[in-house]
Amino acid sequence: MIEFSEAIQIVRSNFIDPGCERTPLHLSAGRYLAEEIKADRDTPPFNKSAVDGFACRTEDLSDQLKIIETIQAGHMPAKSVSRGECSRIMTGAMVPYGADAVVMVEECIVDGDIMHYLGRGVKDNICKKGEDIRMGEVAISTGVLINSAHIAVMASMGVVEPLVKKALKVGILSTGDEIVEPGESPTTVQIRNSNGWQLYSQAIMAGTDAAYLGIIKDNPETTIQIIRDGIEKCDALILTGGVSMGDFDYVPQSLTILGFDILFDRVAVQPGKPSTFAILRDETGSVAKVVFALPGNPVSSYLQFEILVKSWIASSSGAEDPVARIQLPLAQEYVRKNNSREALIPGVVKENGVFEPLSYNGSAHILAMGRANAVAVIPIGISQLAAGSPVGVILLR
Repeated sequence: MIEFSEAIQIVRSNFIDPGCERTPLHLSAGRYLAEEIKADRDTPPFNKSAVDGFACRTEDLSDQLKIIETIQAGHMPAKSVSRGECSRIMTGAMVPYGADAVVMVEECIVDGDIMHYLGRGVKDNICKKGEDIRMGEVAISTGVLINSAHIAVMASMGVVEPLVKKALKVGILSTGDEIVEPGESPTTVQIRNSNGWQLYSQAIMAGTDAAYLGIIKDNPETTIQIIRDGIEKCDALILTGGVSMGDFDYVPQSLTILGFDILFDRVAVQPGKPSTFAILRDETGSVAKVVFALPGNPVSSYLQFEILVKSWIASSSGAEDPVARIQLPLAQEYVRKNNSREALIPGVVKENGVFEPLSYNGSAHILAMGRANAVAVIPIGISQLAAGSPVGVILLR
């Protein structure tokens, strides 16, 4: 059995590079960026007004000022501002030469073409040229998982086809005679397939090209055949169930028969001890395919994907470890009996910045994960923590 940190390092070092491609900007959300995005010009590209008002010289504000023009956003000023003058200006418009401030229209009285400033003190209300970013500076680094904010930045810089990593092809499989699909009515001894669809949605949100491949029944020949068929179409398979020590847990032996090297099959973490990672090498010795075989308990499979599988996806996509870790104080005392494994405790980060563990009945308690937005990480050897103690927390959403 290996420590959880070692398992993470193993999966990150056995990545598969899917290659790169250019994709239309509007389709790039959820993909990993494979190039630096640099500013093609200063942003803002000119000194622009932050408010609707009057562009003027601050030294003139004690006097009445003559309005010499109106400047709309998207139009060049026609005149410069001289002593005793001002220009009516709209938000986002270029500040005319000679003006060093824009006073808000709400603080002014206008009588024909004369403006009187009634405010006290002056803010310049000008967004300076290049104050956001200078031409040539890096706006977005390579390896970023593109979100809507990145789309806006790229659009503002004229990027229409960013270079992205090709999406990893990931197949999702559930195992077990007791599993039926959500639309079926389970018998007394059956349960609906929550894990498979949970993992599918996690894989989609992690930026992969995911496919749900169904349920493997508890049969060794069937297990081998379905894994063989799935891995031919995918870069990675993620299985749930079939990896413990039961008489009908056929996944590890099936992987060995298919030529996979199992790099670990026991991890010192709770939940998630039976988590298994296997690789298949090509004729050059490079990693060609990988399989994650995760425990069948819902919380185990959920958390092991969020931490272990996401780390592999990010590494394969040229990204840093995506798991966000922070230190927060515990809202209440924490006690456990078995401290031989690292513990992942579902909970909620409260508005006051403390971590509050949820009532949690073990790795089958998926309802706890539905309410959790984070997990606390309790190190090996720690049995008790007082309220207020700092604890490592992994943010989930």
